[in-house]
Amino acid sequence: MTLTENYTFQLSDTGVVLNGTSVTPFVDITRVVGLDSAPYRETIRDHEGYDGGFMDASLEKGREVLLEGDVYASPGSVETYLDSLKANFAPVSNPIPFYLLSEGSVANRLLFVKPRGAHYEWSSERRTGRVPIQFTMYAEDPRVYDSVLNSATISFGATVSNGFGFPLGFPFGFGGTSGASDGVAITNSGNRPTPAVLTITGPVDQPQVINDTVSLTLQFAITLTSVDTLTIDLGTHAVTLNGTANRRGTLVAPNWFLIQPGSNFIRFRGASGSAPSSLTIQYRSAWR
Repeated sequence: MTLTENYTFQLSDTGVVLNGTSVTPFVDITRVVGLDSAPYRETIRDHEGYDGGFMDASLEKGREVLLEGDVYASPGSVETYLDSLKANFAPVSNPIPFYLLSEGSVANRLLFVKPRGAHYEWSSERRTGRVPIQFTMYAEDPRVYDSVLNSATISFGATVSNGFGFPLGFPFGFGGTSGASDGVAITNSGNRPTPAVLTITGPVDQPQVINDTVSLTLQFAITLTSVDTLTIDLGTHAVTLNGTANRRGTLVAPNWFLIQPGSNFIRFRGASGSAPSSLTIQYRSAWR
């Protein structure tokens, strides 16, 4: 979904565009709450034996988002238009995209939200086709994302050996070795770390995903055949085989990481493997 006019909003790819036209019926949004800093999860406790205290506020809560404005429609079409808005903001089981476009060079962004309804009262203004209205939503994930889903693929091209064999040749190095180029640089254009979904396709044995930027490795004790797919969600820490089977237990190096702001160099390795084995990384840049 791509919004083209500044200060416009849309819930879901097929939802009603808010603030997008002056041709009735339309919604004129006059107030937006909840797109500033997300509320912090705070724990405050006192020092023992002297003045002062501690505060832990390293994590964020979900966001409550409020849009407030006015519906304008001909008196004969008000109810029909309100019906469409209530249907658009009906409850859902899983979060859906809420798109927004601010101004200038900032591109379309989105939050994943659960709508909490379109709220309004009947008043004498309704006779003229004007109805004050509020739209409420809750974002369980407080990140504001770029609307573009980035994707990068690394073909299997390196094997990793731990330690060394004999006889030794000199000079020699310790630790894992890479026999080919096995990585790609990806960029998070936002100002906060962002999760990614990693998809590993076989055939590969004991795959590894390495983020050189933060020096962390995810390593799996599993053998994937050419028809197997292992999916890793860096946000929820879920690991599934072929879309359904839980394989979190195969993670022997649970060094979870997020894609940091700026450039990140990601590698894909394994004890053995061959074409068409690959790692696909899908992510969105994220902002606070």
